[in-house]
Amino acid sequence: MEKAEIKIAHVVCVVPPYGGGLGIAAHQQAEQLAERGYDVTVIAPSQKEKRKIERKYKIDQLWSIFKLGHGAVMPSLVWRLWKFDIIHLHFPFFGAAFLTSLVKLFRGDKVKFVITYHQDLILSGFRAAYYKFSMKFSLPLILKLADKIIVSSEDYVEYSFIQEYYQKNLTKFIELGFGVPDQFKPMKKDEALMKKYNFLPNDFVVTFVGGLDWAHYFKGVNYLIRAISKIENKNIKALVIGSGNLKKQYVQLVKDLGLEKRVKFAGYVLDEELPVHYNLSDIFTLPSINKNEAFGIVLIEALACGKPLIASNLKGVRSVVESGKNGLLIEPKNPRDLAEKIKYLFNNPVVVKKFSENGLKKVEAKYRLHVIGDKLEEIYLNVLKK
Repeated sequence: MEKAEIKIAHVVCVVPPYGGGLGIAAHQQAEQLAERGYDVTVIAPSQKEKRKIERKYKIDQLWSIFKLGHGAVMPSLVWRLWKFDIIHLHFPFFGAAFLTSLVKLFRGDKVKFVITYHQDLILSGFRAAYYKFSMKFSLPLILKLADKIIVSSEDYVEYSFIQEYYQKNLTKFIELGFGVPDQFKPMKKDEALMKKYNFLPNDFVVTFVGGLDWAHYFKGVNYLIRAISKIENKNIKALVIGSGNLKKQYVQLVKDLGLEKRVKFAGYVLDEELPVHYNLSDIFTLPSINKNEAFGIVLIEALACGKPLIASNLKGVRSVVESGKNGLLIEPKNPRDLAEKIKYLFNNPVVVKKFSENGLKKVEAKYRLHVIGDKLEEIYLNVLKK
């Protein structure tokens, strides 16, 4: 079968321009496959797009009869998936995961079913009850039907909610991280942006990039703000990049702590402007608080820009952040620890340089998009042979 004849569907809860790791991963993988000549479609719930982006793949945004957060029930999903040779589900995607597995159940070997198990979820209230129900009753079937299960790191899945299934079915699992585009690379600090955020040439800037909405409550932005408050050196500043309904809370915390001159909010930044913003920083931090953070695409974007990392010591995250090599790990929910690590890097420019060099080497060897694309194509070709 020629590449152009192989129809591949990626099923995901969100797609760019909406921010979030699941959507970015699906978008990047679909782009890589489309470039290689495959017939690729990304299927997601319909969403209001702030702007249009260019895509090399087809996109099919379906109407939902019910939508809650990033979950959606799309009745047309089953028949829309019927024609594909490979279905790639990005989990968690409540409402769609079970419907997707039904296609595999009924079509059998005529379709290959690949899952990327992105992360466990720690939720509260109704969402937590629904998640527990799904994990207990529908996920076992979904995992059983899968021809291959991709995880961003073995470190994460070994301690995840599906660890028991993983240990019993090791050969079904394969590790594949995420990719970073070539435009993420080291650059000089942009003078115009430095002036925009009132950063001085001798300022030491700590940058955070991520969603500031309730779906990304676990990112730990409040702990970064509190860490800055514990650092006396006023030339150590923070830049928070992202938007969402929690931003007001973070802005208020900055005001309450009297940090308006030291913590700046960039808001939503266009993808093409992100590399320049990363390069405003001296170091990058991801102070996430729990296992909702399974990898952190922003970490490899920062590494590709030559930025040393400080991130929470969480399963999966620590597969990217090698403590003492390209960054430092901190205790989650500990602003004092974060403050101490920031000060340590501020006071040790030689270490910063070493971390930067090591990070760039790791990105080129493991995380560039063509590397990920090659490995994903190999996974698909292997499942098609079975």
